[in-house]
Amino acid sequence: LPTADRILPNKHIQTFRFPIVIFHSFVVGLELEKNILVCPLDWGLGHATRMVPVIEIFVRKGANVFLAADNRPLAFLRQRFPGLPFVRFPGFVPVYPEKGSMTRTMLMDFPKMRKSAEKSHALLQDLIDEKKIDVVISDNRYEMHSCKVYSVFVTHQIHIHTSGLQKLANPIIRLTANSYIREYDELWIPDMPGEPNLSGVLSHSGKMPIGNTHFIGPLSRFAGMNTEPSQESVDLLVLVSGPEPQRSLFEKMLIDQALRSSLKAVVLQGKPEASGIEQKKNVKIIPHLPDGELAALIRSAKLVVSRPGYSTLMDLAVFGKKAVFVPTPGQTEQEYLARRLFEKGMAFTQKQAQFNLKEAVSRVQGFSGLFKTGNSTKLEERIEKLFR
Repeated sequence: LPTADRILPNKHIQTFRFPIVIFHSFVVGLELEKNILVCPLDWGLGHATRMVPVIEIFVRKGANVFLAADNRPLAFLRQRFPGLPFVRFPGFVPVYPEKGSMTRTMLMDFPKMRKSAEKSHALLQDLIDEKKIDVVISDNRYEMHSCKVYSVFVTHQIHIHTSGLQKLANPIIRLTANSYIREYDELWIPDMPGEPNLSGVLSHSGKMPIGNTHFIGPLSRFAGMNTEPSQESVDLLVLVSGPEPQRSLFEKMLIDQALRSSLKAVVLQGKPEASGIEQKKNVKIIPHLPDGELAALIRSAKLVVSRPGYSTLMDLAVFGKKAVFVPTPGQTEQEYLARRLFEKGMAFTQKQAQFNLKEAVSRVQGFSGLFKTGNSTKLEERIEKLFR
């Protein structure tokens, strides 16, 4: 007979054999219905949106999926999966500075972040017992691991990017981050293992924190969608995202410049909790759209302007889209990703303080657009192994 640790993939269950065949059959039946807890980071919508294909596969395989999130990520997931149970699970949400480096702000806030992480970690243990969770999938929430169950960490940023004098802190940052990742049983990187790839040195340089690491391919809620372009032709689509106050500053800047142009523009605010469409001259402002409608709008837009958040890159790559990226000021990861795509001739980029819509529309024509990505079988393979 198979051993118990092969039937239920949990390194914390001791190996022993069942002499009674009928009891073995009962245990095998348990693998058909697992309780999965999915926990995305609560910093903007991106970590929640890229969990959509992960959740869809688990649901298709008959798992009971519980959603653990807060604020806009929770609002998005509840709209996207209205039939799934959810838990409001708070986490530390940073405030992005209007000026200066986000890395410096994060280092200053580290004691608060650690205290918040300890509370969340303790809350997770209670939740595992209450909901009888079998597997935890954590997207960039470093504290969401447990010795009680099989834990999977999802991130594209193994090597946290810094700039300037903050590079001196890289060894400490990496050591701290890796110490958390090593608490997990498995590491998933949402990118391709070689070229071409979207994350560059963020996940393709140096040694991995744990041996059980897998590149599962880009994660996009739009992958596999057979949507037609929207019947409404749009010159400019602005995708607003990220934490405050920079999210609102970015939105206001784009609306003001679009109103001074002759472009037919749509500004998507990324507010799933809000409703009501506003029309200002040539600019339509929409709080949120269902995935199918957004995919159609992206297809029809002649140009997309957005933050170069990694989840946005994965979404736009599905369509091989031309885009202008405006990094969040002080967000070194976004600055690196935008600069990398610019140097590869894929996308135009400008700093927020110097952003000029007219120049961006003109310059973007000389760039190829993001390389087109499709479905990857790697994610399904890893999820399938969790059921064995």
